[in-house]
Amino acid sequence: MPKAVRRLAAVGVAVGLAATATACSIGPEHRSVAPLAQISVSNAAAQNGIAELEPATALKKTIAAMEATGSYRVSGTTTSGKAIDITFDVGVGSVGTINTGNPMQILAADGSVFVSGDADSMSALVGADADETIAGKWIHITPDSESGFDIFADGATFAQAVLGAGAPSEMTGVAEVDGRLAVGLLFPETGATLWVAAIGEPLPLRFEEKGASAGKGILTFTDFGEPVEIQPPTDDELLDVEDLPAE
Repeated sequence: MPKAVRRLAAVGVAVGLAATATACSIGPEHRSVAPLAQISVSNAAAQNGIAELEPATALKKTIAAMEATGSYRVSGTTTSGKAIDITFDVGVGSVGTINTGNPMQILAADGSVFVSGDADSMSALVGADADETIAGKWIHITPDSESGFDIFADGATFAQAVLGAGAPSEMTGVAEVDGRLAVGLLFPETGATLWVAAIGEPLPLRFEEKGASAGKGILTFTDFGEPVEIQPPTDDELLDVEDLPAE
């Protein structure tokens, strides 16, 4: 396996693990991690009936509602400092940026995932000897590369990987989250909380890792149903991992 492929796989796995923090964090107790300035208790009831469901059923309904919108954006930073800002077109692909220390662009279409970056980012990713060759090019991440980038291939895949990775067993009362009424699905095994809209469609609003603070450990879901422009790379913009330096 070329050195560049190994580095790509390492970055992809790091991003994948960060995004699927629900499945990767382990902690026997749940505790609230929401900043008090952003979340306040409300006496209102959940008008869409989401609070009347069992937590696991509520999660399934939330994922189905999000996928039914056709598109959505997820953005934020994990507790470890890894950042994502990606818009998904369900059944089509995705486009956005990820940052695990070096910012990179990511694009997915027709089941294929591509990554790109400037000279510094690509040099750090595949080796200093390759920066002039591939800076600004799109690298095709093949399905058999065993990288963690595959969770970004489609909105449904990401939703299942992140939101469906664990099973909530508790639910909070109604609270105000970023100006909207919501209920929290609690994941005791991980200490994570998924805030779901309590009015209208039960769409996910915010996902919090255990230990979230100062803006880290929070992913927000927005732009539901908005148009998404995904333009796959042309042949002259594209590189396969096999074209990268072996050492």
